[in-house]
Amino acid sequence: MLNAKIQVSALLKRHLAHLHAWKKELGPVMSAPSYRQLLGRRLSAVPYYQILLAEPDRLHLQSHPQANRSAAATPFIVGGLMMLIALVILFSGALASLQGLGFATAGLSAAIAGLIGGLGIQRLIGGYATATTSNEIMLDGETFTMRQTSRIGRPREQRLARDAITGLRLRPYRIVTGGLVRRLQPVLALEMLVGDEVWIIDSAAVPAELQPLVNALALALGTSVERAAPASPTPTNA
Repeated sequence: MLNAKIQVSALLKRHLAHLHAWKKELGPVMSAPSYRQLLGRRLSAVPYYQILLAEPDRLHLQSHPQANRSAAATPFIVGGLMMLIALVILFSGALASLQGLGFATAGLSAAIAGLIGGLGIQRLIGGYATATTSNEIMLDGETFTMRQTSRIGRPREQRLARDAITGLRLRPYRIVTGGLVRRLQPVLALEMLVGDEVWIIDSAAVPAELQPLVNALALALGTSVERAAPASPTPTNA
């Protein structure tokens, strides 16, 4: 039995050595760069970005200060309601214990209230993170950068070589807007073509409101803007 284990161990070591030598012969494996958009992709009826700087080879866009407040409203409301429900359950359990129903009832109520309250706190933190999120788009020479910062969490950034950008395009979309009453609203989106990927930069229901941003990006990149056929309806919150 011991000899069999020794033989198996030696065989595995031999295979690993062959594999290591084969990898050295192949050299380092090079992967193709990923151009998938990781930040942004926000469609809404009003422009998301304001122009801070726009000139050839240089661009600086920043999201409007109140741009994410509407998106943060739902987590805030849900989190507040969950905290209220947790307090009601906790108070009911304590009252039942005082009425002689036993400590088990109070303990169960406290456990349920703690679970719901914890989820409510997560929703509140998520809403606060969304409300305090700021996005920037920058072009400095040959580097295109999208950056996202928030008072909660670490900054996120995605960089792209300028020569990977192949063009700009305007495409009509229809997005789902509204609260309890949902409806489809047509918007015009500014897209940036990156390899085989399409990056959504911004959108607006009124094309004239989007035009300054279109002009700024076209000026900075030194490219023209084409028009595309309407895209399929895209559900989003405006």
